[in-house]
Amino acid sequence: MNEIHLFVQEGCRPCMYAETQLKKAEGWEKVVTITNAKDDGVWSQFAKDCGVTATPTIIALQDGEVIAKLEGSQRMTSNFWKDMVRKYGS
Repeated sequence: MNEIHLFVQEGCRPCMYAETQLKKAEGWEKVVTITNAKDDGVWSQFAKDCGVTATPTIIALQDGEVIAKLEGSQRMTSNFWKDMVRKYGS
């Protein structure tokens, strides 16, 4: 099974940007899961297991194994997300 997670944390301005741009892509909910990277200010076990050290970070998993990682919001534009949804949404 393939999964794509956008790891974010509360109060992170780049995370808010990435999330806002993601939500402009129709059908994003079927492709990307928005995942909190921290629980009570501490990195979640899932985030640690995925190698997340900063937010926002996109992690692609295949059968539970990390196969791709992208950190930082610079490339997470609305067109980036629309292309991702188009590519992986079917």
